[in-house]
Amino acid sequence: MGEGSLSQEDIDALLTGGGGEAAAPTGGGDGSDFNLSGELDSLLGSEGGKAAGGGGDSSGTDSPSFADISAALGPSPTPAPAAPRQTSRQSSPSQSTNLNLLMDVNLALTVELGRTNMFIKDVNGLNEGVVVELDKNVGEDLDILANGRLVGRGKLVAMDDFYGIQITEIVDQSRRL
Repeated sequence: MGEGSLSQEDIDALLTGGGGEAAAPTGGGDGSDFNLSGELDSLLGSEGGKAAGGGGDSSGTDSPSFADISAALGPSPTPAPAAPRQTSRQSSPSQSTNLNLLMDVNLALTVELGRTNMFIKDVNGLNEGVVVELDKNVGEDLDILANGRLVGRGKLVAMDDFYGIQITEIVDQSRRL
């Protein structure tokens, strides 16, 4: 055969743990009764595997050592440690510059009078003049939402012909995120 290729006898010899080229197959030639323990030994790096280049220490055990497995797998990639988060409230000049870039971004500010849950059949039956009860009481602070997130609470006020909201509480920044 060509250089670098193995004959069937060589393959059978390696599977049975012989390791040499002159080793004869142990079965009847049909390959149905080859030695599984010899194959496992050669895969796990016992004497037959060492002859095939498995290496390792001879500590008397049939299983490979952790060092053998690590060497076979190669170096494992380790993730870089996460950068510590800044918890100080002081902003650096670069942070304030980044914040200034966001000052012209539009937000949807919503004041929520209250909420309720209804069945579809009840919503389908709504007509003009029907009163829907909400979960807020009269005089209770209303929720102020920026892009759907709670940022504060306030009281409803009338300003000329418009409604307004007088802010009574700003939600803590840690609870907003």
